[in-house]
Amino acid sequence: MGAWAACLLGGVLLLAHLAQAAPAAREVVPPAGTRLAATSAAALSRRDALAALPRLDPAARRAARRAWEGFERGEAEPALAAVPVLRGTVLEPWIDFWALAPRLQQATQADVDAYARAWPKTLPQRLLRQRWLAELARRQDWAGFLQAYTARDDDDPQLQCMAAQARFSTGHVDTSAQVLALWRGQPAGGYGCNPAARALLQAGLIDRRQLWSRLQEFVAEGQLTQALYFAQWLGVPLEAQFRRAATDPLGLLLAWRDGGASLDARQQQLAQVALLVMARQDPQQAVQLLDGPRLRRLPATQRARVAWVAARSASARLLPQADALFRRARALAPNWQPDAEGWKWCLRAALRAADWRLVGVASSALLRSDAGNAEAIYWKAVALRRIGQVQQARRLWRGIAAPWSYYGQLASEALGQGLRLPAVRPRQPGAQALLEQARRVDVQRALLLSRIGAYAPAVAQWRMALGQADDAGLHAAAQLACDRQAWLLCIWASDRMQGGVDWKQRYVMPFRAEVAAASRGSGVSQALIYGIMRQESRFSANIRSSAGADGLMQLMPATARWVAGKIGRPSPPPRDLSDVGTNLTLGSAYLGMLLQRFGGSQAMAAASYNAGPLRIERWRSMDLPGRGTLDGAVFVESIPFAETRQYVKSVLANATVYAALLGARQQSLESRLALADAQGMSARQPMP
Repeated sequence: MGAWAACLLGGVLLLAHLAQAAPAAREVVPPAGTRLAATSAAALSRRDALAALPRLDPAARRAARRAWEGFERGEAEPALAAVPVLRGTVLEPWIDFWALAPRLQQATQADVDAYARAWPKTLPQRLLRQRWLAELARRQDWAGFLQAYTARDDDDPQLQCMAAQARFSTGHVDTSAQVLALWRGQPAGGYGCNPAARALLQAGLIDRRQLWSRLQEFVAEGQLTQALYFAQWLGVPLEAQFRRAATDPLGLLLAWRDGGASLDARQQQLAQVALLVMARQDPQQAVQLLDGPRLRRLPATQRARVAWVAARSASARLLPQADALFRRARALAPNWQPDAEGWKWCLRAALRAADWRLVGVASSALLRSDAGNAEAIYWKAVALRRIGQVQQARRLWRGIAAPWSYYGQLASEALGQGLRLPAVRPRQPGAQALLEQARRVDVQRALLLSRIGAYAPAVAQWRMALGQADDAGLHAAAQLACDRQAWLLCIWASDRMQGGVDWKQRYVMPFRAEVAAASRGSGVSQALIYGIMRQESRFSANIRSSAGADGLMQLMPATARWVAGKIGRPSPPPRDLSDVGTNLTLGSAYLGMLLQRFGGSQAMAAASYNAGPLRIERWRSMDLPGRGTLDGAVFVESIPFAETRQYVKSVLANATVYAALLGARQQSLESRLALADAQGMSARQPMP
């Protein structure tokens, strides 16, 4: 056993270092009386606030960075080495967490309790609690789980399921009602709820009827693997029949389609499973099968459910018959109410088909559950205008028109207003507000975490620090983060201000010289480059995604090498992709190539930057026959990937604001939504 393991298992890792005589961490805090020369009262107050923030010297900063990177790899040793170096700093709880969390499989309750005593009510202590409870559940140590567990309002469903399983396993408490409700609320069940449900199924506390209902939900949600796993508790021979319905749905349905007698109750259940599988695999055929002599006798609600799943699947695949399938689904059971996602896909199919009546129905349904849904408000107004109700449409658009959001910009342009930034920024935070934020430990921790490149914990810490902040607190914190060049945190706080927008915070423009140079070299506007950067990295130069994309414009190494070869530059080593100049040069060059490929369409270039050119070419080529050229806003709304759809909206809205801030002429979102001709794109040279 290594020294670090002995220290951990002895339960003294996080307490012994408090009494050790190792050198204290080098955290630089200027004396309280320090005052820097300033030319104005505003500048002086901001410098006072910055002077109140702790800083790490280079050696401590490097140690903290290595600790974070080791934790990301699942290694504790770098954090263990950093413990004495970071002692006494506000980052100490995080360093200790990164040292302990990777080794929880060997830990004891004493280790976790020691950490909790050292760092009570901190964010890493809450995270350690969650990880430790999950570890106890993995060990099936339910007595230990209950000893460590105290219910909290913010416990997620998976943790609640584990607690329910612990109560059942230790005290034979029937927790089936709670577990069922939690289990059914998670599309894939989840790492806590699936084992809890399994334990209750084995004990016979979840009956076959309840299980059958959950299996159908798994199938409808596309979680076929989970459905087949849990089918074993149906018993013989029903399990075998379920497996046939799930794996050979067409064969089963064709065998049952014809005949005089109605299907019995079990056959109806199996037919429902087969139809739901078919609805996802072949939407049109699934709906056609519903018209068979025997399947037509299924209950209307079962048939409607199948039809809605089929229509949603068709819409997500951009199939031309999707709108007709939604109309059919509504006709089967007019009172059937799908979830919000079902109505959103109905709206998208109706937009592609220019069925304005169905657009109105879908948007109205979305507004019944969320009256402030800007997407539904905008498209309902479009539908009203299309059927001649112009004044009603304008009234709806006026309610959401604003320069700061995608639908707000679209609504402004629909009203003929264009994009107008407020003439005056909100009053800047005063000295006292800045100092109050600068002296808060959670704010200090978040800013230092950002400084060492630990962006995920930085945002989580920032969210905890500002969760209850009002506009004044958010404004001051955002200013503090901007002054520390923690752009991601600055934007996060500024985005959440409700009473006004300080656009110089929300739409910061760092790296002006480098962006200008990249724009000149690539021909891409500075506004679009800033729009991409704000969405990709929030201007965090050394950020890396889980997929391996690097830097301000989040370049994949393979893409960077390909672009470098195309523009005659040496292939950059991976370590250089975080360099501001290199990343902007290659990223903007790639974006320029995408714009050229798609005829200058910023919508298609942005979508390609996120999802790849080949997908965008396929999506663009799916114009509905005989229904005219697809509108750019409808194309964006129809993007099948939720991430890419939101990405394009955010990038284009960002770019429109940046164009205004930079004084450019083109401040129209609609012009950015123009599409390239669908013909001939697939014949062009492939791109990464």
